[in-house]
Order: sequence, then C-alpha cells, then structure tokens
Amino acid sequence: MVDARVARANYPWWVKLSRWGVPGRGGLWACVAIVLLAAAILFLYSVRNPRFAWVGVLAVLTALPYWLSIRWVDKYASWDDDDDAR
Repeated sequence: MVDARVARANYPWWVKLSRWGVPGRGGLWACVAIVLLAAAILFLYSVRNPRFAWVGVLAVLTALPYWLSIRWVDKYASWDDDDDAR
C-alpha cells in the first residue's frame, strides 16, 4: 500500500493559518508551550484579580489550533515538505 501524503498547497485552511510563519513542527510545539505558559501565568494572576480568568481560558483555546495542526500534518502530510517549499 502506498502512503500518499497531502501536498502543502492542499492543506486545509486552518492548518495553513496556524502554520503561517512558524518554522516546522518544533516551532508549533514552541507556540503551544508559550501559550500554555501564558495561560498558567494568567490563571495564577486571576487568583488576585478575577477579571483575568477569561483571558487565561482564551489563551488555552488558542493553543488548540497549533496542536491540531501538528496532529494533522503528522497524520496526512510530511514535515519534510517545509524544506521543499522554501
């Protein structure tokens, strides 16, 4: 069975958007880590000032597209395409 991979030009729009300007898999994982760290800091700050709790929730939700894009590329495409597209 041949494992056909999706070309970078045919990625779904949400994968293209979340990968826009991010250099590869490691870059996306860095985005996830930074956003979750920011969410943790906002959560800790919201103990003193509850107005910031919703911002922490939004921060966690912004990590979701990055993580889903990593999963999608792992399953349907190849990270090697990044080198060929430049």
